[in-house]
Amino acid sequence: MDSENKNFNPESYIRKELYSFLPYTPGEQPGLTTSTIKLNTNENPYPPSPKIGKAVEGVLEKGLLRKYPNYHSRKLQELIAKDFDLDPNQILVTNGSDEALRLLFQTFVGPGDVVVAPDPTYSYYPVLTEQMMVGAKYLAIPVLENLHFDLEALKKSKGKLLCFAHPNAPTGIAEPKEELLALVKSFNGLVLSDEAYIDFAAPDTSLIPHTKDHPNLLVSRTFSKSYALAGLRVGYIVGSLETIAWIRKLKDSYNVGILDQVIAETSYTDKDYFLEKRNLVIQERSRLKSNLESLGFTIPDSSTNFLFCKPKPGVSPEHLYLSLKEKNILIRYFSYGICKDYIRITIGTKEENDTLFQTIQTFL
Repeated sequence: MDSENKNFNPESYIRKELYSFLPYTPGEQPGLTTSTIKLNTNENPYPPSPKIGKAVEGVLEKGLLRKYPNYHSRKLQELIAKDFDLDPNQILVTNGSDEALRLLFQTFVGPGDVVVAPDPTYSYYPVLTEQMMVGAKYLAIPVLENLHFDLEALKKSKGKLLCFAHPNAPTGIAEPKEELLALVKSFNGLVLSDEAYIDFAAPDTSLIPHTKDHPNLLVSRTFSKSYALAGLRVGYIVGSLETIAWIRKLKDSYNVGILDQVIAETSYTDKDYFLEKRNLVIQERSRLKSNLESLGFTIPDSSTNFLFCKPKPGVSPEHLYLSLKEKNILIRYFSYGICKDYIRITIGTKEENDTLFQTIQTFL
């Protein structure tokens, strides 16, 4: 190797826009062997469907790993479409819902475009806007004092794309469906309803059925939360045939592996097990909320698998977060905006929630 190559500096080749780019910041991920109680990244505390093992064995026995998977994840497409009475081609299965969001932004967000979102909401939206590196702008509309969306301000906003989590993160609040549909109708652009937590909300809360009569509406989902498959990375996005066709053009070839497809299909069809574990999370959510409120915490009603908690006056949320961390209990603390007054706690098992509560009780 000549001396010039030895002194090669990749920074001189990096796009100048990257120098100021701030990537998405995930929650802490301790090693798999740790004894830490992990209540910081909204993972499901219960294992996924027990039928997965046999399904994976079938893939191995048939020697299917040496072959490419179905390009469109067709079987999973059809299962989802049947439940919502949709055309399967209205559904794009992706490598986690984050890929669906990235493809949406890549397809529609260009130079000078404005992306609108309530604030706070999923923190990946501003990252995606900045990733476009074409001068797109992110317009954050602060939530109201009660943490609900400022729907009137959102209706008056102008942009190419409006994004919101439904139910919202990190607040856990679900806005009334009728209000969200009115927002979709009034917004002169595309609207994304990100339903990562919708399975923990009340029945008939999803906006997916309304993609049939709202051509500007898109809905994303993930298998990470309610199906306990965060380690798998499977999600999907639903919209009109025309919109999804454009987004599909940008997807990676064979973006979802055969094991991922089979595991997601098996989990999706094991509805009794799914409902049993989802209901356990909801029951624990209610119990933990009541326990924390008895200690003076203020907590909005949650439609997710986490609680957005304001400690009683005089208790620093950051200090509480750090104190729990010292006891090997991880929760989430965001140090900006209104979030700085709150902590976010993922719903764990009964034993994990009891340990958390007792530790907080001792701290207070």
